[in-house]
Amino acid sequence: MTWRQLTFAPPSSCSTDDVDALCCEFISIGAGGAHIDQTGRIVCYIDTATSEIEPVIECATRALCSLLSDEEVAEENWSENCSELWEPVIAGHLRIVPVQSLHSNHPSDPSTLLIIPGQGFGTGHHPTTRMIVEELSARAADLSNHKLSIIDIGTGSGILAIAAAKLFNTTVEAIDNDGYAIANAVDNVKLNELSHLITPNTMPIEDVATPANLIIANIYGEVLVQMAPHITRLALPGCTTILSGITELVRDVVIDEYSEKHGWSVVSERSDNGWHCVVLTHP
Repeated sequence: MTWRQLTFAPPSSCSTDDVDALCCEFISIGAGGAHIDQTGRIVCYIDTATSEIEPVIECATRALCSLLSDEEVAEENWSENCSELWEPVIAGHLRIVPVQSLHSNHPSDPSTLLIIPGQGFGTGHHPTTRMIVEELSARAADLSNHKLSIIDIGTGSGILAIAAAKLFNTTVEAIDNDGYAIANAVDNVKLNELSHLITPNTMPIEDVATPANLIIANIYGEVLVQMAPHITRLALPGCTTILSGITELVRDVVIDEYSEKHGWSVVSERSDNGWHCVVLTHP
Protein backbone atom coordinates (compact mmCIF):
# COMPACT_ATOMS: atom_id res chain seq x y z
CA MET A 1 0.00 0.00 0.00
CA THR A 2 1.36 3.43 -0.96
CA TRP A 3 0.75 6.45 1.23
CA ARG A 4 1.44 10.08 0.37
CA GLN A 5 2.42 12.55 3.05
CA LEU A 6 1.45 16.14 2.24
CA THR A 7 2.73 19.00 4.37
CA PHE A 8 1.06 22.43 4.18
CA ALA A 9 1.82 25.81 5.71
CA PRO A 10 -1.44 27.56 6.61
CA PRO A 11 -1.61 31.35 6.17
CA SER A 12 -0.68 33.46 9.18
CA SER A 13 -4.26 34.75 9.32
CA CYS A 14 -5.57 31.26 10.23
CA SER A 15 -6.54 30.79 13.86
CA THR A 16 -5.93 27.52 15.71
CA ASP A 17 -9.60 26.68 15.29
CA ASP A 18 -9.38 27.36 11.54
CA VAL A 19 -6.40 25.03 11.16
CA ASP A 20 -8.06 22.34 13.29
CA ALA A 21 -11.21 22.57 11.16
CA LEU A 22 -9.10 22.34 8.00
CA CYS A 23 -7.53 19.08 9.26
CA CYS A 24 -11.02 17.69 9.74
CA GLU A 25 -12.03 18.81 6.26
CA PHE A 26 -9.02 17.01 4.77
CA ILE A 27 -10.12 13.81 6.51
CA SER A 28 -13.72 14.25 5.32
CA ILE A 29 -12.60 14.42 1.66
CA GLY A 30 -10.28 11.44 1.72
CA ALA A 31 -7.21 11.88 3.93
CA GLY A 32 -6.54 8.90 6.19
CA GLY A 33 -5.36 11.26 8.90
CA ALA A 34 -4.21 14.81 9.51
CA HIS A 35 -2.55 16.65 12.35
CA ILE A 36 -0.82 19.90 13.22
CA ASP A 37 2.89 19.45 13.92
CA GLN A 38 4.91 21.36 16.51
CA THR A 39 5.74 24.12 14.01
CA GLY A 40 2.10 24.74 13.13
CA ARG A 41 2.22 23.01 9.77
CA ILE A 42 -0.56 20.66 8.66
CA VAL A 43 0.57 17.11 7.84
CA CYS A 44 -1.91 14.75 6.22
CA TYR A 45 -1.69 11.18 4.95
CA ILE A 46 -3.53 9.75 1.96
CA ASP A 47 -3.85 6.10 0.94
CA THR A 48 -3.53 6.44 -2.83
CA ALA A 49 -5.09 3.00 -3.33
CA THR A 50 -8.44 4.33 -2.13
CA SER A 51 -8.29 8.13 -2.30
CA GLU A 52 -7.13 10.89 -4.61
CA ILE A 53 -4.73 13.59 -3.47
CA GLU A 54 -6.12 16.30 -5.77
CA PRO A 55 -9.22 17.15 -3.67
CA VAL A 56 -7.02 17.70 -0.62
CA ILE A 57 -4.59 19.91 -2.54
CA GLU A 58 -7.48 21.89 -4.05
CA CYS A 59 -9.04 22.34 -0.60
CA ALA A 60 -5.70 23.53 0.81
CA THR A 61 -5.25 25.94 -2.09
CA ARG A 62 -8.69 27.46 -1.49
CA ALA A 63 -7.69 27.97 2.15
CA LEU A 64 -4.51 29.75 0.94
CA CYS A 65 -2.22 27.04 2.32
CA SER A 66 1.19 26.52 0.73
CA LEU A 67 2.22 22.98 -0.20
CA LEU A 68 5.65 22.45 1.37
CA SER A 69 6.23 18.80 0.51
CA ASP A 70 4.62 15.80 -1.16
CA GLU A 71 6.34 12.47 -0.58
CA GLU A 72 5.63 8.77 -0.53
CA VAL A 73 5.85 7.09 2.85
CA ALA A 74 5.92 3.44 3.89
CA GLU A 75 2.70 1.85 5.09
CA GLU A 76 2.31 2.72 8.74
CA ASN A 77 -0.13 4.26 11.14
CA TRP A 78 -0.05 7.96 10.37
CA SER A 79 -0.70 8.68 14.03
CA GLU A 80 2.59 7.13 15.05
CA ASN A 81 4.19 10.32 13.74
CA CYS A 82 2.24 12.41 16.27
CA SER A 83 4.14 12.16 19.53
CA GLU A 84 1.37 13.88 21.47
CA LEU A 85 -1.00 10.99 20.68
CA TRP A 86 1.05 8.72 22.92
CA GLU A 87 0.39 10.67 26.11
CA PRO A 88 -2.36 9.30 28.41
CA VAL A 89 -5.51 11.42 28.73
CA ILE A 90 -7.96 11.73 31.62
CA ALA A 91 -11.54 12.11 30.38
CA GLY A 92 -14.36 11.87 32.90
CA HIS A 93 -14.01 8.66 34.91
CA LEU A 94 -11.61 7.05 32.43
CA ARG A 95 -7.88 7.20 31.85
CA ILE A 96 -7.18 6.69 28.14
CA VAL A 97 -3.80 5.06 27.54
CA PRO A 98 -2.33 4.66 24.02
CA VAL A 99 -0.38 1.42 23.47
CA GLN A 100 1.65 0.07 20.56
CA SER A 101 -0.23 -3.16 19.82
CA LEU A 102 -2.46 -5.95 21.09
CA HIS A 103 0.61 -7.57 22.58
CA SER A 104 1.89 -4.56 24.54
CA ASN A 105 2.20 -4.73 28.30
CA HIS A 106 -0.60 -2.65 29.67
CA PRO A 107 -2.62 -1.99 32.86
CA SER A 108 -5.86 -3.90 33.27
CA ASP A 109 -7.83 -1.82 35.75
CA PRO A 110 -11.46 -1.17 34.71
CA SER A 111 -11.09 2.62 34.68
CA THR A 112 -8.32 2.41 32.06
CA LEU A 113 -9.29 2.52 28.40
CA LEU A 114 -6.57 1.24 26.06
CA ILE A 115 -6.21 2.53 22.51
CA ILE A 116 -3.92 1.57 19.65
CA PRO A 117 -3.60 4.83 17.68
CA GLY A 118 -4.42 4.02 14.09
CA GLN A 119 -6.33 5.30 11.12
CA GLY A 120 -9.56 5.31 13.14
CA PHE A 121 -10.19 8.81 14.43
CA GLY A 122 -10.14 9.05 18.20
CA THR A 123 -7.44 8.72 20.84
CA GLY A 124 -9.12 10.95 23.41
CA HIS A 125 -6.83 13.89 22.69
CA HIS A 126 -9.26 15.79 20.49
CA PRO A 127 -11.87 17.85 22.36
CA THR A 128 -14.75 16.35 20.36
CA THR A 129 -13.91 12.86 21.66
CA ARG A 130 -13.02 13.97 25.16
CA MET A 131 -16.27 15.91 25.64
CA ILE A 132 -18.41 12.87 24.80
CA VAL A 133 -16.45 10.67 27.23
CA GLU A 134 -17.03 13.34 29.90
CA GLU A 135 -20.76 13.44 29.12
CA LEU A 136 -20.96 9.63 29.29
CA SER A 137 -19.11 9.66 32.61
CA ALA A 138 -21.49 12.26 34.02
CA ARG A 139 -24.40 9.88 33.36
CA ALA A 140 -22.71 6.69 34.51
CA ALA A 141 -23.87 6.80 38.14
CA ASP A 142 -27.53 7.39 37.24
CA LEU A 143 -27.75 4.96 34.32
CA SER A 144 -25.29 2.17 35.13
CA ASN A 145 -28.03 0.01 36.67
CA HIS A 146 -30.38 0.46 33.71
CA LYS A 147 -30.38 -1.88 30.73
CA LEU A 148 -29.32 0.46 27.97
CA SER A 149 -29.16 -0.09 24.25
CA ILE A 150 -26.45 2.11 22.73
CA ILE A 151 -25.46 2.98 19.17
CA ASP A 152 -22.13 4.65 18.37
CA ILE A 153 -22.32 6.19 14.90
CA GLY A 154 -19.00 6.87 13.18
CA THR A 155 -17.12 4.82 15.76
CA GLY A 156 -13.66 5.46 14.27
CA SER A 157 -11.12 3.88 16.61
CA GLY A 158 -13.99 2.52 18.74
CA ILE A 159 -13.02 4.72 21.67
CA LEU A 160 -16.53 5.97 22.43
CA ALA A 161 -18.13 2.53 22.09
CA ILE A 162 -15.48 1.17 24.46
CA ALA A 163 -16.04 4.03 26.90
CA ALA A 164 -19.80 3.42 26.86
CA ALA A 165 -19.40 -0.32 27.36
CA LYS A 166 -17.02 0.23 30.27
CA LEU A 167 -19.15 2.88 31.95
CA PHE A 168 -22.56 1.22 31.46
CA ASN A 169 -21.63 -2.48 31.15
CA THR A 170 -23.92 -2.98 28.20
CA THR A 171 -23.83 -3.86 24.51
CA VAL A 172 -22.96 -1.19 21.97
CA GLU A 173 -23.61 -1.22 18.23
CA ALA A 174 -20.54 0.48 16.74
CA ILE A 175 -20.77 1.44 13.08
CA ASP A 176 -18.49 3.25 10.63
CA ASN A 177 -18.33 3.34 6.83
CA ASP A 178 -14.51 3.30 6.87
CA GLY A 179 -13.12 -0.23 6.73
CA TYR A 180 -9.69 0.87 8.02
CA ALA A 181 -11.32 2.50 11.03
CA ILE A 182 -13.33 -0.63 11.77
CA ALA A 183 -10.18 -2.80 11.62
CA ASN A 184 -8.60 -0.47 14.18
CA ALA A 185 -11.77 -0.53 16.30
CA VAL A 186 -11.87 -4.35 16.29
CA ASP A 187 -8.31 -4.44 17.66
CA ASN A 188 -9.13 -1.86 20.32
CA VAL A 189 -12.23 -3.76 21.42
CA LYS A 190 -10.14 -6.94 21.76
CA LEU A 191 -7.47 -5.01 23.64
CA ASN A 192 -10.06 -3.90 26.21
CA GLU A 193 -11.57 -7.43 26.38
CA LEU A 194 -14.99 -6.18 25.32
CA SER A 195 -15.68 -8.33 22.26
CA HIS A 196 -18.68 -9.82 24.10
CA LEU A 197 -20.29 -6.35 24.24
CA ILE A 198 -19.11 -4.58 21.06
CA THR A 199 -18.91 -5.80 17.46
CA PRO A 200 -17.72 -2.94 15.22
CA ASN A 201 -19.12 -3.15 11.69
CA THR A 202 -19.55 -1.21 8.46
CA MET A 203 -23.35 -1.35 8.40
CA PRO A 204 -24.80 1.86 6.89
CA ILE A 205 -26.97 3.77 9.31
CA GLU A 206 -29.87 3.30 6.88
CA ASP A 207 -29.70 -0.44 7.59
CA VAL A 208 -29.58 -0.24 11.39
CA ALA A 209 -32.93 -1.56 12.60
CA THR A 210 -32.63 -1.89 16.38
CA PRO A 211 -33.56 1.32 18.20
CA ALA A 212 -31.60 2.64 21.18
CA ASN A 213 -32.07 4.77 24.25
CA LEU A 214 -28.58 6.27 24.02
CA ILE A 215 -27.05 7.34 20.70
CA ILE A 216 -23.52 8.74 20.33
CA ALA A 217 -22.24 10.46 17.20
CA ASN A 218 -18.91 12.25 16.91
CA ILE A 219 -19.06 13.30 13.27
CA TYR A 220 -18.72 16.57 11.41
CA GLY A 221 -21.69 18.85 11.98
CA GLU A 222 -22.72 18.87 8.33
CA VAL A 223 -23.02 15.07 8.42
CA LEU A 224 -24.96 15.19 11.69
CA VAL A 225 -27.55 17.34 9.91
CA GLN A 226 -27.87 14.74 7.14
CA MET A 227 -28.19 11.94 9.69
CA ALA A 228 -30.88 13.62 11.80
CA PRO A 229 -33.79 11.64 10.27
CA HIS A 230 -31.97 8.33 10.82
CA ILE A 231 -30.93 9.16 14.39
CA THR A 232 -34.52 10.19 15.13
CA ARG A 233 -35.83 6.95 13.60
CA LEU A 234 -33.56 4.94 15.91
CA ALA A 235 -34.56 6.81 19.08
CA LEU A 236 -36.60 4.95 21.66
CA PRO A 237 -38.97 7.11 23.77
CA GLY A 238 -36.88 9.25 26.11
CA CYS A 239 -33.72 8.59 24.09
CA THR A 240 -30.63 10.69 24.80
CA THR A 241 -28.24 11.54 22.00
CA ILE A 242 -24.79 13.06 22.47
CA LEU A 243 -23.53 14.84 19.36
CA SER A 244 -20.01 16.19 18.89
CA GLY A 245 -17.74 17.25 16.03
CA ILE A 246 -19.72 20.49 15.69
CA THR A 247 -17.87 23.68 14.81
CA GLU A 248 -19.10 27.16 15.68
CA LEU A 249 -19.94 27.68 12.02
CA VAL A 250 -22.64 24.97 11.93
CA ARG A 251 -23.64 24.84 15.61
CA ASP A 252 -26.97 26.67 15.11
CA VAL A 253 -27.77 24.66 11.98
CA VAL A 254 -27.30 21.35 13.82
CA ILE A 255 -29.39 22.38 16.82
CA ASP A 256 -32.17 23.79 14.64
CA GLU A 257 -32.27 20.62 12.53
CA TYR A 258 -32.72 18.37 15.58
CA SER A 259 -34.94 20.60 17.71
CA GLU A 260 -37.12 22.35 15.14
CA LYS A 261 -37.46 19.64 12.50
CA HIS A 262 -37.19 16.42 14.51
CA GLY A 263 -38.55 17.23 17.96
CA TRP A 264 -35.39 16.90 20.07
CA SER A 265 -34.85 19.06 23.17
CA VAL A 266 -31.43 20.41 24.13
CA VAL A 267 -30.46 19.26 27.63
CA SER A 268 -26.96 20.68 27.84
CA GLU A 269 -24.09 21.93 25.75
CA ARG A 270 -20.37 22.36 26.23
CA SER A 271 -17.58 23.71 24.07
CA ASP A 272 -13.82 23.36 23.94
CA ASN A 273 -11.42 25.16 21.61
CA GLY A 274 -14.15 26.06 19.13
CA TRP A 275 -15.83 22.62 19.10
CA HIS A 276 -19.32 21.99 20.49
CA CYS A 277 -20.88 18.92 22.11
CA VAL A 278 -24.68 18.92 22.48
CA VAL A 279 -26.84 16.59 24.56
CA LEU A 280 -30.46 16.19 23.45
CA THR A 281 -33.46 14.08 24.43
CA HIS A 282 -36.42 12.87 22.41
CA PRO A 283 -39.98 12.48 23.76
